[in-house]
Amino acid sequence: MTNNDCINIKNTLLRTLLIMSGLLINTVTLANSDPEPNDLYEQIIDIQNQMQIKVLGLERIQNEDKIKTRGSLEQQLEQLLASYNHIVSRTAKGDIERIVIVNKKQKPENQNIVLPTTHQGNHYMVSAALSGDGSLWENMEMVIDTGADIVVLPESMIAKLGMTLAKFTTQSMQTANGMTNAKLGVLHSIKLAGETIENVQVAFIADKLLGNNRLLGMSALNKYQINIDDQLQLITLIKK
Repeated sequence: MTNNDCINIKNTLLRTLLIMSGLLINTVTLANSDPEPNDLYEQIIDIQNQMQIKVLGLERIQNEDKIKTRGSLEQQLEQLLASYNHIVSRTAKGDIERIVIVNKKQKPENQNIVLPTTHQGNHYMVSAALSGDGSLWENMEMVIDTGADIVVLPESMIAKLGMTLAKFTTQSMQTANGMTNAKLGVLHSIKLAGETIENVQVAFIADKLLGNNRLLGMSALNKYQINIDDQLQLITLIKK
């Protein structure tokens, strides 16, 4: 066997080992990748595992919607548990060791709705869940538009919201691109940060006139005073 043959064999073995190592790494990565949490319960389990703490009383959380959170893991956990009375135990160093969920807080009638926001140009966007019939739900980012009398959505959302059999009226409507015909109807409900607003008037217009925008107008917001905190990027809705 020549020296060249030995070198070729070594190179082949090296490539084989590298390929096998890559496959092993990919397999481990796939095995360790967890699916996105679907609801509040799974969100808390996910944070519990990441922080390596114990959360007791999780059975008290039933069918709660997923919540949008921000900040450190501890801040996110506090946001997730904001609707529940809970007890936090800490170590001597001040780290969270255990949390006991006691019960769900009784919601006062005048509870404010606090919404984290993102920016789209000069507009504020918030996360919302919408349903046209109470069974089909769509999660989406919506532009806060106090200049719009009603909620405005693209026509392509009608079927997704379960409103194909709903009764609509047709009305001319002023948009940024001029006058257009809109289909007017009533949404079953809109959920904002756990708060449910029922029987919300909505207008559906051609998708090309809205682009990617969904407008959260005054038919959803007229019962609230709107406070905007630019520094914290939060909008607070206060019941009038």
